[in-house]
Amino acid sequence: MRRTVWTNRAVAAAAILTVASAALAPAASAAGTGPESAQARNMIAALTTDAAPVIPADFESVIGYRPTVVDGFLANPDGDCSSPVTLPAEFDSACKAHDLGYDVLRYADRAGEPLGPWARQAIDAQLGTRMHDACGSRSDSVARAGCSTMADIAIGFVDANSWRQGYVTPGPEPVGIYCAAALFVGILLIGVGMLHWRPRTFALGQLLREAVA
Repeated sequence: MRRTVWTNRAVAAAAILTVASAALAPAASAAGTGPESAQARNMIAALTTDAAPVIPADFESVIGYRPTVVDGFLANPDGDCSSPVTLPAEFDSACKAHDLGYDVLRYADRAGEPLGPWARQAIDAQLGTRMHDACGSRSDSVARAGCSTMADIAIGFVDANSWRQGYVTPGPEPVGIYCAAALFVGILLIGVGMLHWRPRTFALGQLLREAVA
């Protein structure tokens, strides 16, 4: 019963903070109805499957860098998870690849041929899959569960933000409130998991350290 109460509180907190963010943020831009960039479309399709992507010849001049392979993924070598909240180190390469995906959307937009919502949805889904795959490499069940919880929280807020923007080309973000929400909900959910995994005397600080170690 107690676990259900705390879970409901966590979900309610997430909903309130997400709705507040959406209410205060600018309205999402409408998705383009014109032709899509064929080069960008093919690159997104390749990045979210096992196909070998072909980088457009002018990508570096338009976006400012040339993608490189990071831990087996084509990625933005200078990308990151863009969060002041410490996330598991295993997420680093997935975040770099996600950053590249968003930059491909920006590349298409700057060419006047933006991609439809399908592209951003595919990029976000790939991020979630790779985060969970990364958590699976942990041998300890508690650390693995904590990592998976952080993955669920991170991708939940990424998807909420993409929904808020209408799944179009990413724009400037008020990331503070999303990160604060993620941290708050994460602490609550990990606290709930603590009651389930170990006796109440198990230190929350230790569980948090194991989640992001």
